[in-house]
Amino acid sequence: MLASILFLMTATLSSSVIITSFPVSPYVTVAPGVTMPTVNLGGVHGKPSNYSLFLELGGRGIDTALVYGDDIQQEVGAAVRASSLPRDKIFVTTKVPCCPAGSFATRFCGNGSRDTSADLRHDLEMLGLEYVDLMLVHWPCESPEDTLNTYAALEQMHKDGKARAIGVSNFVVEDMKLILSNATVPPAVNQCAMSIGKHDDASIKFSQEHNITYQAYSPLGGLSHIDVLSDPDVKAIANSYGVSPAQVALRWVAQAGAILVTAADKQAYMEEDLDIFGFELKEHEMAKLASK
Repeated sequence: MLASILFLMTATLSSSVIITSFPVSPYVTVAPGVTMPTVNLGGVHGKPSNYSLFLELGGRGIDTALVYGDDIQQEVGAAVRASSLPRDKIFVTTKVPCCPAGSFATRFCGNGSRDTSADLRHDLEMLGLEYVDLMLVHWPCESPEDTLNTYAALEQMHKDGKARAIGVSNFVVEDMKLILSNATVPPAVNQCAMSIGKHDDASIKFSQEHNITYQAYSPLGGLSHIDVLSDPDVKAIANSYGVSPAQVALRWVAQAGAILVTAADKQAYMEEDLDIFGFELKEHEMAKLASK
């Protein structure tokens, strides 16, 4: 169900050309005093990732959400607490739904609104953490008023010290304009579907112009039903650098100016995902992959 909802969210994305290439580093500053890993690990209900192994391998960012299920949030919290790392060395992102949100989110919204403050408290309770590093509105509500009310609850959470930074997910340009014209705390991050063959260039450009970090989910194209890893150009570029197609796909996202969240339960895949900083795509390679 969740996968189908996310697919609907990606269905209207454009795939025009990104040719601007940005420097890539393991961390980016997303808000004053808040740095976030470029590579983050996620997982949804029924498809959890191995969060503890990711932390052992050097990963420092974990992504989850209320709608992914209590079991997933509990696994994330347990991995954080079991790690030998200090809490401030692990970056935890979670999300709350925005309701009402139309028919695609009926499972999570029912026919009416949700108590966002209660959802925020529930996230922290399931994680077993005193605070999160980033809290996102998972999607915009059906009405601007409900979207603003939901975001206002996140602003209060930030004020109370329960979220170091706040932001949004699946917001297009008009949604972002609404938030920026009304918010007292600007969004630090906009997390959206982004991969080779599927990217909303208008939202990416708007975010970059307004100092909002753009984060890609499904950077390998799975939720968009795009087989990025089998693309002949992706494979040829990977061969030329001695890396995997997945590493090329993730590096393309990062060089396009975004950070990313991926999912994996096998050590080899996690090691690949974390190892995208040792090579750089050329401008013509970036442009070729952006044109797909």
